[in-house]
Amino acid sequence: MTRTINSINEITLDWLIETLSEVKEFQEDKIIDLNVKQIGEGIGQLGEFALLETKRESGEETNIFAKVQTANEDLDNVAKDYQFYLREVRFYKNLAHKINVKTPRPYYVEHNAETEKVVLLLEYMDGWYNPDQIKGASKQEIDVAIEGLIPISTQFWGTIKEIDWVPDMKEDYMLKLVDDMVEYQPEFLKRFGYLMNDSRRGNLSKIVDYYPKFPEIFSNGLLTLAHWDYRVENLFFTPEVDDLTVIDWQLMMAHKPGWDLAYLLCTNIQVDLRREIYDESCKKYLEGINSKGIEFTEDQLKNI
Repeated sequence: MTRTINSINEITLDWLIETLSEVKEFQEDKIIDLNVKQIGEGIGQLGEFALLETKRESGEETNIFAKVQTANEDLDNVAKDYQFYLREVRFYKNLAHKINVKTPRPYYVEHNAETEKVVLLLEYMDGWYNPDQIKGASKQEIDVAIEGLIPISTQFWGTIKEIDWVPDMKEDYMLKLVDDMVEYQPEFLKRFGYLMNDSRRGNLSKIVDYYPKFPEIFSNGLLTLAHWDYRVENLFFTPEVDDLTVIDWQLMMAHKPGWDLAYLLCTNIQVDLRREIYDESCKKYLEGINSKGIEFTEDQLKNI
C-alpha cells in the first residue's frame, strides 16, 4: 500500500508510525509524539518540506526531514516531465549507500508510479548549515565542497551508463529541454526583461540558439555521475567546515566530468574570490581525480 500523500498537511502521528514500521530503529524505540513544522520556503528545491519533531519511547528526540511533491501545478508538471521525483527516489534506494560522500540517511522513500506522487523521510541535518548562495561561499567551504565532489565524480567514472535508469542528455524526456528552452524564451523575457540589458539579451539568444547541440556534446565520450545541481545551498557543512553532506539528488544524471565543478565555481562564489581561487580549485579537483588512479589532465578538464 502506498504511503504517498497529497500534502505535508496530511502527516500525522499514525501515518508516520505506519510508514516507518519496517525500519528497525523505530521498531526498537517507537515514536510516541510528533510535531510537524512546514519549512523550506524559497530553498530552490521542487517539493513541500517539513521538519518532523518526534519523541520516542526512550525519551530520545529525533528530527526527520519530510519531502513530498510540490503543490505548484506548473512546477509539479516540470518535475514529472523530467522525472525529478523518480530520480531522487531511485538515488536513495540504489546509489546513496554506494557513494563515499555523506548523504542524508533515507528512512523511507517512495515514488508512486500510478499517481507520480513522492515521499521521502530523511535524516535531518541537525547542527549542520548551508551557506547563502547569493552572498557566496567562502574559500574553505569551496575546498570542502571539492573534496566531497571527488567520490561523486570518480566512483562511476566511465561506467555510469551501465546503470540503465540514470539518464543522460539524450534521454527522450531530457530532449524536451531543448524545445522548452526555445518555447519559453519569450515568456521569460516578458517576466524578467526589465532585468535584461542588451548584453544579457544577446547572451540569452546565443545560449538558446546553441542549446540543441548540448545533448550530443554532453552525452558522448567519457561520462560519469553528476549531481547536476552542485551548489552550496544543496551542501550542508559542519560548524567546523571540515565535512559536508550532499542533498537534493532530483537532477542527478550521467554527464561529463567537471560539470559539477564548473557549476560550483561559476554560480556560488563572489566574482573576485572566484578569479582568485579558480586555478587552485581546478588543480585541487584534478589532484583528487588523479589520487583515485584515474588519468585526467587539465586540458581534458577544460576542453571536454
